[in-house]
Amino acid sequence: MKNYTISNLRFLLVTVICFFSGCKNPEQSGNNGQQSNTLVEQKFIPKHGKLYFDYDVIDHYHISIDENAVMILDSSQNRSKKDQLKLDILINKTSKDINDTEFIKSLEKIGFKKSVIKTQNFKKINEIFIEKTVSENIEYACVPIYRDILIFKKQKAIIGIAKICFDCHQKHIVGTNANTEDFGQDDDYPKLLQVINTN
Repeated sequence: MKNYTISNLRFLLVTVICFFSGCKNPEQSGNNGQQSNTLVEQKFIPKHGKLYFDYDVIDHYHISIDENAVMILDSSQNRSKKDQLKLDILINKTSKDINDTEFIKSLEKIGFKKSVIKTQNFKKINEIFIEKTVSENIEYACVPIYRDILIFKKQKAIIGIAKICFDCHQKHIVGTNANTEDFGQDDDYPKLLQVINTN
């Protein structure tokens, strides 16, 4: 009888140990899963490549014009040469390459205002105009109006042009052999707009 009781106690003890060691709190399991996912998300760090441009001056041109005015300009059948140039600059991919810079001389004549980006903002500009990997790629489906143009210069020579549409998050960049495909995918547009507005 005594041996029977000891055997029962041993069996019960083994059962209790197995039960407690094999069970997990579902909430703890769920939390661990969430922590794991959070860690995975936090681990993504963009990899940076080469800068788009090696420059010492950036000229910024901006024009204040609403979409309706651009549409009226576009639908006009009797556009002047000046209006045609303005339209081409606003909605077309002018210039085709870095040698096509003649239009820059006319920017102020057609309503663009010029300013110079301060050298203390170059570090922020370099963080934007650089090759980078991104966690996701987002594209906006709208027709761009390029109201902002950045002219990159080195020793007074034009080495790069970036036309920017902040509304559609689109760009047209020439003068670099860097990969510009992922430009704008890492909050580049809000960052660039902030630099321009605080310049």
